Amino acid sequence: MTSLLELIKRLSKLSPKEFSIRGLESRVEIGPQTEKEQANTTINRILVATYPSARVVTKATQDKVNLLITYRPLFPFAIDRLSGLDLVRVRLLTKNYISTYVVGSGWLCMRDGLNDALVETLGLKKSSDFMTESDFGEPTAIGRVCKPPGVKNQSGFVNYIAGKIGLDSVLFSGDLDDEVRDLLVIAGSSVDMPEILNAKNQDLDTLITGELSPEIRLLASEEGINTLELGAFATEEPGMKRLRDVISLDFPEMRVEFTESGPVARALRPYKDDMA
Repeated sequence: MTSLLELIKRLSKLSPKEFSIRGLESRVEIGPQTEKEQANTTINRILVATYPSARVVTKATQDKVNLLITYRPLFPFAIDRLSGLDLVRVRLLTKNYISTYVVGSGWLCMRDGLNDALVETLGLKKSSDFMTESDFGEPTAIGRVCKPPGVKNQSGFVNYIAGKIGLDSVLFSGDLDDEVRDLLVIAGSSVDMPEILNAKNQDLDTLITGELSPEIRLLASEEGINTLELGAFATEEPGMKRLRDVISLDFPEMRVEFTESGPVARALRPYKDDMA
């Protein structure tokens, strides 16, 4: 039998808290908080997902899992009360004795984590790590610097990337006629001003990520960096699937499954364009 404490210790090595960025630390969010309680909690079935949405929580209860592991937390900030969907999700989890563990942004930065899984999915070749400082003052590889697959302009490269990850659309900012040279890949939605300025200083002309805030997208444009936004979940899920595989190998006696957190928004073109 495997205890929750054993799993936490393994997950803490895969995603060390000291490499956390943007406040996204690994932690038990719902469930036993002391080592004694965790050691006395048996886990035999795990569900892995990017985000603990209502659909994911419902699946966890239906599948009778003991532990839900996600990259993103239920509560990114401290709250003083529960209401609405948050209350429903917490009630479902606690009523069914399901603990939740946030793997945190250490899994984004660590070798073979979110970034490396995304780089491999896109068929790119990593040339170096892209460093930043973690929330704990540690040098942390927040991204990967990669070489493009052959000589392409941005237009052809967007089509290549969309095909590799199976997307209908990519949010692009920049000049489609620019040649693609050195790339920066950062999964999810962790890019902030320091990464854009550092990328500019390193002459990186293209950024592939999940999502950017409007002001960071504008800053990248002003600095002459082409940006491809693939969607946060789309860039995180290859790495969460890999985490499922790692846990399955480490704990072969347990049933470990992965479920997708599909995007809820689609890019639509106005009908008037078809009528012109």
